[in-house]
Amino acid sequence: MFFSEKDKEIMSLALKEAEEAGRQGNFPISGALTINGNLIDLGRNQLHINGDWYSHAENRLIEKYSGLIMEEKKKGSSIELYSTLEPCFMCFGTSLLHRIPKVTFGCPDPYGGVTSLDKNHFPIFYRDRWPEIRGGLMAKESCNLLLSFFSSKNTKEFREMFNMYKNLKIE
Repeated sequence: MFFSEKDKEIMSLALKEAEEAGRQGNFPISGALTINGNLIDLGRNQLHINGDWYSHAENRLIEKYSGLIMEEKKKGSSIELYSTLEPCFMCFGTSLLHRIPKVTFGCPDPYGGVTSLDKNHFPIFYRDRWPEIRGGLMAKESCNLLLSFFSSKNTKEFREMFNMYKNLKIE
């Protein structure tokens, strides 16, 4: 899959944001929102800081810029959501309902990211809004952040996560 230099630049910034999330004790995952190729903002995973399961990087960004996304969508602007990790069902659903036409991610999610979904199994309302999904942008760097984070935790759950990500086939 082809990624532009701009894509790589945006993902590099998202990876730095993910590192900061990890330093704060959260999963090292982040996202970036662009409109017409311009970076609007970066967001990081804040599950542990906020103490809720909603505070994924993508959700936080979309929530913060929901009004802007709606306004720019009406203008026909190009909107793209980047994530260092393949979006989960919740974050993908949020981006789908906000009609974000393009989602680009780094590391695949072996726990069940959205690329395993077949849009043809969904009602037409969702199929008509299904974004283009591109994966693998700087996947190794993103996966290494996750592996480092999981290896620093000494629980059965984190060891299992480490093994799942360690066994990913990333080019």
